Amino acid sequence: MKKLIFTLFTFMLIAQSTSFAQTNLVNVNAKGVMLDGYDVVELCKEKEMPGSYKFQATHAGATYYFGTAENKATFEKNPAKYAPQYGGHCAVSTSMGMLEPGSVETASINNGKLYVQRNAKATMMWEKKGPKMFIPNADKNWPTLTEKFASSLTTKDLFNGQLTLESAQVIAEKAMKYLKENRAPGGAIAIVDEAGMPIYLVRANGTFHAASEVSIGKAKTAALFGFPSKKLEDGIYGGRNSLITVGYNMLRGGLPIRVNGKVVGGIGVSGAASADQDVEIAEAGLGLR
Repeated sequence: MKKLIFTLFTFMLIAQSTSFAQTNLVNVNAKGVMLDGYDVVELCKEKEMPGSYKFQATHAGATYYFGTAENKATFEKNPAKYAPQYGGHCAVSTSMGMLEPGSVETASINNGKLYVQRNAKATMMWEKKGPKMFIPNADKNWPTLTEKFASSLTTKDLFNGQLTLESAQVIAEKAMKYLKENRAPGGAIAIVDEAGMPIYLVRANGTFHAASEVSIGKAKTAALFGFPSKKLEDGIYGGRNSLITVGYNMLRGGLPIRVNGKVVGGIGVSGAASADQDVEIAEAGLGLR
């Protein structure tokens, strides 16, 4: 079995690995709390009640606060019944294929389900044109938005809005696990922060040395542009040769790391059997495989 060479760009980590939750896309605050901590059980009754951290529950990657222990218990019996639609994102925006945070101040009930909008203008559109116009399109667009923006990461995996070293290590370990299971001949896996600065690098013995630098370049490209490095490569193949001058790595294998739609870093992989396998390994690191 190949040994792993770990290079830490910040400080040496001595901690147990943690596992990520399932892939989710939720509109939560910096503490990971949904709808500013308002009690969703009461909102579904068209009443407003601030919740308390003393009565909290988790669902689909979000923390919910409740005003009473009874409401907490009610939610836990059937969380999908009370959780806001589209992960607490604006229903009108979702119907247009966009991802915008919803506000608790716009909460409304339709057919027993809780919906929120991004602002007063969206609320006016919702009330004027009717949910019948927006809900079918939003339901249709939500799976696509989830696939594009969802992440197995949550706000708990961040420190001051940035990836923690622990989170970067877990991402890299998941990618390396996929690399081994699929018999890749080698591979370097790099994790960078939202500014493109390296946080963590792991390289399997036997991988050509340049793979480390290439993987960092791919991760940096994905983080700074906010889309897979493959998009630049496709642009060149499509005739946009001027992209060569932008000065970033344009090879496949770099993906942005998102938390609830926000780019917080990037992962880059180089040195596998093919560029396609580089992408697969990166996807595995983000819980997409």
